[in-house]
Amino acid sequence: MSRIGIMGGTFNPIHIGHLMLAEQALESAHLDQIWMIPTGCSYLKTKEGITVLPGTERYDMVQLAIADNDRFRCLDIEIKRPGNSYSYETMEQLHREYPEHLFYFICGADCLFTMEQWKCAGRLFAACEIIAAVRGDADMKGMQEKIRQLEEHFSAKIQLLSFRRIEISSSEIRARRSEGLSVRYLVPETVREYMEEKIYKWTARVIKKTDQRDAKSTGSQALYPYIGGRIHSGGPCHAV
Repeated sequence: MSRIGIMGGTFNPIHIGHLMLAEQALESAHLDQIWMIPTGCSYLKTKEGITVLPGTERYDMVQLAIADNDRFRCLDIEIKRPGNSYSYETMEQLHREYPEHLFYFICGADCLFTMEQWKCAGRLFAACEIIAAVRGDADMKGMQEKIRQLEEHFSAKIQLLSFRRIEISSSEIRARRSEGLSVRYLVPETVREYMEEKIYKWTARVIKKTDQRDAKSTGSQALYPYIGGRIHSGGPCHAV
């Protein structure tokens, strides 16, 4: 029985921070593989007015980013699913299709404070164990108390993963591309080349309008795609 870490997110685009989190979760939690799942219809992002690239393009970039790591895999199950994407649906689907695996849902520790508001949160906790990435400057007392509450209310299984603070966000990358600035070393080189050839030719006006809210994200929110709820309010499946 393999231990599989699930890392969801808009990956709009995927960047080095996502990959570093995935690698650390793989090692620290003794996982066998990490499966990355780009969100389908990310209703929270749309609600916030953030421009999200087509699922096929985000999927292609994740595939390029992880091509040299045989322990990483990308699934397109959410971008193929009609309607809004919710984490509990994704995890239950994985259980049906891969009953031989144990699944671990990777998210930013900040998500622990909103997960009970996600759609069908109890079903999500029943379908997987949570791996919550936490920065060194986090309020550990408050974090442990929240974990205790979730364990008591939902019988949740939650483990914390210590992770360094990385100041990289997808919104920053989109903004830099719109201004003609380099994103080299912020994303894998194959992803940078894909972006140069196919996408991110938005004007500065569009970026300013759509990314003002997204640009406020820092720390774990900037890093962890909404795996949850996806990383949303019970929404779609994401991380950082």
